[in-house]
Amino acid sequence: MSTRFKIPTLVFAAFAAALFGVQADTPPKKEAPQVDAKKDAPPQDEDITKTVADWGTDKFAGPPTEFRKGNVTVRELDAKALTKTGSGYTIKLPSGAPITTPTVHDGRVYVSGGFHSKEFYCFEASSGKLVWAINLDDDGPSSAVVEDGVCVFNTESCTIFGVDAQTGKLLWSHWLGDPLTSTPTISNGKVFTSYPAGGRGRAEPAKGAKDRPPCSHVLACLELKTGKILWQRWLESDVMSAPVAADKELYVTSFAGVVYKFQQEDGKLLSAVRSRATSAPVVVGNQVYLTRRADDGKGKAEEQIAGVGRDDGKTNVEGTKKEAGYIDSTVQGRTALTEAAKALDASNGFAGGAPATANADAGLFNIGQGSVSTLQSFQGSRLLNFADRNFNTMGDEVMCSDPKTGKCLWSFKLEGDLKKHGGFMGAPPAAAGGQVFLATLSGDVLQMDPETGKVTKTYKVGSQVRQQPAIVDGKIFVGTQDGKLVVIDTGDKKFTGWTTWGGNSAHSGVVAPPAKAK
Repeated sequence: MSTRFKIPTLVFAAFAAALFGVQADTPPKKEAPQVDAKKDAPPQDEDITKTVADWGTDKFAGPPTEFRKGNVTVRELDAKALTKTGSGYTIKLPSGAPITTPTVHDGRVYVSGGFHSKEFYCFEASSGKLVWAINLDDDGPSSAVVEDGVCVFNTESCTIFGVDAQTGKLLWSHWLGDPLTSTPTISNGKVFTSYPAGGRGRAEPAKGAKDRPPCSHVLACLELKTGKILWQRWLESDVMSAPVAADKELYVTSFAGVVYKFQQEDGKLLSAVRSRATSAPVVVGNQVYLTRRADDGKGKAEEQIAGVGRDDGKTNVEGTKKEAGYIDSTVQGRTALTEAAKALDASNGFAGGAPATANADAGLFNIGQGSVSTLQSFQGSRLLNFADRNFNTMGDEVMCSDPKTGKCLWSFKLEGDLKKHGGFMGAPPAAAGGQVFLATLSGDVLQMDPETGKVTKTYKVGSQVRQQPAIVDGKIFVGTQDGKLVVIDTGDKKFTGWTTWGGNSAHSGVVAPPAKAK
């Protein structure tokens, strides 16, 4: 059973404190603070590689090295949970809580039981028949990644699990710290994840020990088959959405907007740039695409698409600035999403707000979200690179842009009131079979022509959706806000290849060209 620290989020003394994870000595407040995300806006493209490298020297303490194990037990699921529909099937999971993006692998679908559940499930992808189900000793399972017979996922509280993909048997686990808000990544036989360094019951170092660097979180690399920790590196705040693997490199966007690049093999730091990034990056050739804060600190929140050089981290593509109340903490603090997040957090032991160990204010300053549930589910305006174009959802608008110039080629307005509902009206786009697919808060999955943005087909889900779908073998797999796995058979098996959030276990956000027929 995890230990909860019911400490309200602290207000940082200045923006730099949030950016580097330093906790101020400000007394906790009863209500979540209304942080001004535009105060003292930092510069973009600020190279802080030397500073970050210094965190790993003998001047500072190293990350934790010993972790207790988590546990799983077998559970059942009422057969009545499965309902066949005219276009597929629906599985109503017991928690009724928001469901993260399902993961499809080798004919099976792997799915979290919901934010305030301690459950994880595996079903036959074609029929919805239960293959296995497990109880966890921690709640809030993330989306999973599956490779080489191992299924890996985090729980918000507070464990990373590696289980046998065929049986659900526990292979390895580590109780890392409370809370975990990112989804793991698998690449080259390694697992990459993050955790709060102070989330293990002791926020301060032991007497006589070296101080931690000004960092709240740790990036960890583990061996896929055994869970053995291979290397760890300090981060100033938690990983936004998930680490992104590209070739032999690993890219990380932090909630404070810093973009890091490491070598996967040994964790060598290659670069760290304070970019004001608001999404996980997408790496395409020698370019890295992301979205970032673009306001000047004196007006409304703004966001733009940007391309930066993979080698030098310098901006070489800038999209048009867009007003972005969807990442403004003041706007978001009055929305239905924020109210729902309070209830979700309270159900997981955070009635007083996110614990100090989460360094949630880094997210409040940069992307307008500061609860545990909204940080875990945050996907932002993350880009899809497909058919020599970039696609993303910015608040209530789907954008198609030229990767070389950032120029908008077409846009499509989504239904919904941003200021009322909060967050985004659509999830990040996915692609399969030459089409773009978009799950919407209004309860549809839109199939769109990438050339024109025309909606070629609409699939009805029947519940609100905030998470990106998976699309495999002609079926769309969707997790809903009210605790359902909805599977829709399009009838066309060319729609396939998008297996989990970000497209694959590396979360690359890139659609490879179809394989040539032999």
